[in-house]
Amino acid sequence: MNMRVFYKSLLFLLGKFSLECITVNVAAWRTADQSTTYRHWFAQNALDGLGSTCTHTDEQSDPWWKLDLMKTYSVNRVTITNRPDCCSDRINGAEIRIGNNSSDLFSNPVCAVVSSIPAGPTYSYSCRGMKGRYVTVNIPGASKILTLCEVGVYVVGNLATGKFTTQSSTYKLWFAEQAIDFSPGFIQPSSSCSSTDIQTNPWWRVDLRYIYRVSSVVITNRLDCCPERINGTEIRIGNSLENNGNNNPICAVISSIPAGVSSTYTCNNMEGRYVNLFLPGDSKYLTLCEVKVYGEGVIKQADLVLFRKLIMIYSFQLQSALAERGISDMNKEMTMMLGEPTHSSEL
Repeated sequence: MNMRVFYKSLLFLLGKFSLECITVNVAAWRTADQSTTYRHWFAQNALDGLGSTCTHTDEQSDPWWKLDLMKTYSVNRVTITNRPDCCSDRINGAEIRIGNNSSDLFSNPVCAVVSSIPAGPTYSYSCRGMKGRYVTVNIPGASKILTLCEVGVYVVGNLATGKFTTQSSTYKLWFAEQAIDFSPGFIQPSSSCSSTDIQTNPWWRVDLRYIYRVSSVVITNRLDCCPERINGTEIRIGNSLENNGNNNPICAVISSIPAGVSSTYTCNNMEGRYVNLFLPGDSKYLTLCEVKVYGEGVIKQADLVLFRKLIMIYSFQLQSALAERGISDMNKEMTMMLGEPTHSSEL
């Protein structure tokens, strides 16, 4: 295989997985620290996707574990996996904190307090969009030990951003993608809102590319005129493209949205790849000035372990191929192939 093509394929795999999947659990491959370290039970062990490797502080007062997300996020929930072997009660009373203060971790607000977790399971704690760069787990009190076998941090994000959109018809230049362009089109709706022609049962759809648990959908109505045209629109979420996706389960039915207002519809973690706006009836226009979809990816820790194994295989094959050509400096060869330095932290 051509080495340039080989390495490009490796970068593609890295980039695809990290951009499309890892952004859901932003804890993966971030930097972790803890107050003390017992033997080889390092802070980073809580982020390796393996429930069998854990963190462990020394016995001390107020032990803590800290994750630096590198920027501020709105955190939807935090998951914690307890150790499977012994001492499961040591996690009792642990506080999950989220905030931007890195020097005084205990001043950051508390998301949740862990009452107990049995040996081995993963428990989820809702943080309801708390904002912060640092996620910490600490146990207040004297003579405490903090052990974490896995920590996940799931953030709130607009899943529709940059995704593929389509609609049943297009009125003049009111294209489907204008409903996810971050512009509500209050000044010039024709360049910022989507709209179908007048027709029977018009619809609009966004393809999220992966299956997500959708927590809510936000719809912004047009400001200039005709706000009543949105009345009766159904929000449908699912994985089927039967009838253009309009047979998928209903999250909500829009009774009305005032002109220029954004209304939020709760979908209770309905799973689906496609989000449809469907307006049943004759002689209807469907106009959308902004659509936002919030939720989480249906991605398991096992997927992360599989991904790491794939990367190890790719890296080993690349290194072996280079060795056959008498090249021992893989970094130098990659630079020659790609014409610029490559750093895995940027992938």
